[in-house]
Amino acid sequence: MEILITSKTHKGNAVCVGGMIVNSGKLVRLLNPGNWDQYANTELDIGDIWNIKFEEREDIVPPHIEDVIIHSKSFIRKIDNISDFIIKIGITIFRGSPYNIFDGLLGWTGSGGGYIGDKNNLPTNSVGFWISDKDLMLSEKYYEYPARNIHSQPRRFKYVGTVPAVNTIPAGVLIRVCL
Repeated sequence: MEILITSKTHKGNAVCVGGMIVNSGKLVRLLNPGNWDQYANTELDIGDIWNIKFEEREDIVPPHIEDVIIHSKSFIRKIDNISDFIIKIGITIFRGSPYNIFDGLLGWTGSGGGYIGDKNNLPTNSVGFWISDKDLMLSEKYYEYPARNIHSQPRRFKYVGTVPAVNTIPAGVLIRVCL
């Protein structure tokens, strides 16, 4: 199946590689045989489309339902504008405030971090795409969505990507989010 690589994030000494099946929009996390994350030097890069033969992982625990195990892969092509490509496929994209992401099911800690509090009311996926209605500003390792008022905290999203962080993610930009 053709899979677009949509993310590459640090995970200890390895990287977590996320993708999307091009013909269905299904989101996947690409694991090596044995359920291992990709090696840090993986050739799978954001914006690449690969032909990947895989099987779904057997011991899936919702909401983390995206895991697939790669059996073989071959490079097809690179996409120049990954955001346009994802938007045109027509998958669900959360829009507006962070209160809309993950089907509106996130709770928020006092310091502004999101969490899933009700194990009986889970979002459809553990990853998704979001277009914020406000600029997100980098503060240390976190992007912050402005607080609603002076009595609340900004909503915070830890940046774990493998490419250098930018100081500001402008409103209207497609962002990949994960639990």
